[in-house]
Amino acid sequence: MDLPFDETFLATCHIPPERWTQRAALATLYANLCAANAQDNLTRIVDEQDFYLRHVADSLLLGRALPEIMTADWRVADVGCGGGFPTLPLAWANPELRITGIEARGKKVAFVAGQIESLRFINASTLAKQAREAGRLADHSRQYHVILLRAVGPAGRMLREVKGLLSDVPGAMIVHYKTPPAVQDEMALAEREAAKAGLRVTVSEVVDLPCDAGKRQFLFMSRPG
Repeated sequence: MDLPFDETFLATCHIPPERWTQRAALATLYANLCAANAQDNLTRIVDEQDFYLRHVADSLLLGRALPEIMTADWRVADVGCGGGFPTLPLAWANPELRITGIEARGKKVAFVAGQIESLRFINASTLAKQAREAGRLADHSRQYHVILLRAVGPAGRMLREVKGLLSDVPGAMIVHYKTPPAVQDEMALAEREAAKAGLRVTVSEVVDLPCDAGKRQFLFMSRPG
């Protein structure tokens, strides 16, 4: 099928033009996800257009709020990566990114690891752990410049789970994929928990998914400096 988003969308997400012609990897990912989903029920989203809008485009929208994610060589953790979103689309969009999908559910982390190998995303890896456990491992404790959280829980509560992973360098950040109503609902607790950890809370502008598929707003918790 024709993608429900075009090169204009990719450009507004700050994805480098040299990646625009490499979209066959996304079609392969969709086919592999459908095949695996028949066995393991990895996702409720199996319609092709919904896959591209609610998994791929939604993952890539972060580029509008944080353009550097599409070109930097940051070390990134996607906590609770599920079936691989945003890990896999971001690994596709920016080969310089060093991204680890952290997921405790075995069948999901196995699927993501398989796609990393199949699609040759050498910049991506997986870790089959809870976030708190991962934060106590020498190779992961305070090692990540960016921690991504999508569809995993309230921002304030999740901060307590992932703070052991966050680097101490100024500018290191935790990024929550939210809807505008969720940002409003969670802001008070998020600010309270962030203050305890010495983090500053900001929010992005509201951004739209293609085809009127919904709205996103990103909540940032960042180390000052």
